[in-house]
Amino acid sequence: MGIVPRLKGDLAAPPRPAIRARLTSRDVDRLLRQPGAESRIETMAKLVTEMEEGSLTETEKRLALDILRAFAADAETEVRAAVAWQIHNSPILTSDLAERLVRDVAQVAVPILKYVDGLPEALLLEVVAERDAQKQLAIAGRRSVSAAVSAALVETGNVLTVVHLLRNRGAAVKETTLERAAERFGQFRLVADSVAARPEITLAMVERMIALVSEDVRQQLIQDHNIEPSLARRLAEGGREAATLRLLQPLLLSPDDAEMVARHLFRQGRLTPQVLFRALCAGDLELFVAGMAARANIASQAASILAWDDGVLGLHCLLDAAAVPPALTGPFRTAQQVALDCEYVSGQCPREKFQALVVETLFDRYADTAEREVDELLMQISDQPGLDIGAELMPQRM
Repeated sequence: MGIVPRLKGDLAAPPRPAIRARLTSRDVDRLLRQPGAESRIETMAKLVTEMEEGSLTETEKRLALDILRAFAADAETEVRAAVAWQIHNSPILTSDLAERLVRDVAQVAVPILKYVDGLPEALLLEVVAERDAQKQLAIAGRRSVSAAVSAALVETGNVLTVVHLLRNRGAAVKETTLERAAERFGQFRLVADSVAARPEITLAMVERMIALVSEDVRQQLIQDHNIEPSLARRLAEGGREAATLRLLQPLLLSPDDAEMVARHLFRQGRLTPQVLFRALCAGDLELFVAGMAARANIASQAASILAWDDGVLGLHCLLDAAAVPPALTGPFRTAQQVALDCEYVSGQCPREKFQALVVETLFDRYADTAEREVDELLMQISDQPGLDIGAELMPQRM
């Protein structure tokens, strides 16, 4: 496979224990008598040190490698993670061990995914397809990322992963991949600025991005690509009008229609927190309230009172009754507060303005979250088509 370990001084990784003693029968006996994770990690560290020193015979090397593979398959995640950190920049890392570790949970896989050169592109693409945000972020930060892997990350990764990738000058990013990044997340300043700073950007993309990037980046683009100031001004003004979040397709349901759709989705088991969050962020408040009422098994009027209570208690109680996971309370509360503060609930704010405000606020507040459920929730509002009512009701018509 051609695994190439990274130099130790090139990493911000936990230091290895300064252990130079040979692994003795006493160590093995202690490992057997005290089977806790700590003793196994200490024994594994000694074993790795001996293997790296090169003082073992061929028979001992094979035995030591078998023992190391056993540690890499340990039942305790803590032990497997310690193995990954211990050998991610070591010459003893083999292809089979590397593959075993990257297919493990993120806590174990990250040091291998981020720091080990020479991992097969096919393996990286398989890991990207898992849509594990932590693993994808590690891959996006690799010293070298192929064009195919970059494209896969832009297609499936969240906004934080895409920003990390675009800022990585070791990543090969094709023009089509840049266009896809702009299409998915161009409305967010971090992504727009990162796209604009890529060396692969074309003049056509420059003109598209001028309306989205920050002022300092806009001026740099104008200077670097010799854009006429008058043209840049027209592009920016027209772009601001067109840059509303069309991703959040309005449903424009009447209260009766909203309750019908909500009840149908609930019976079909498809009235998920993600669907309700998307409805809320799209500005389809009737569907949001009707859906919460259906999940909480209360009247829509009661759900509406709780949903738009300006205090903490009302929405919290409604989310709890609707069995929305506690980790998602923050994003729901943020979206509700935007709807109240900009007076969208009272009809004083245009839908497009509300959509832009709510998505910008959510990503500013939660883009760096470590909560997987929250991360997936943000994906729902940034890269999914609008709800097709006809398609949703089709099973009922049949």
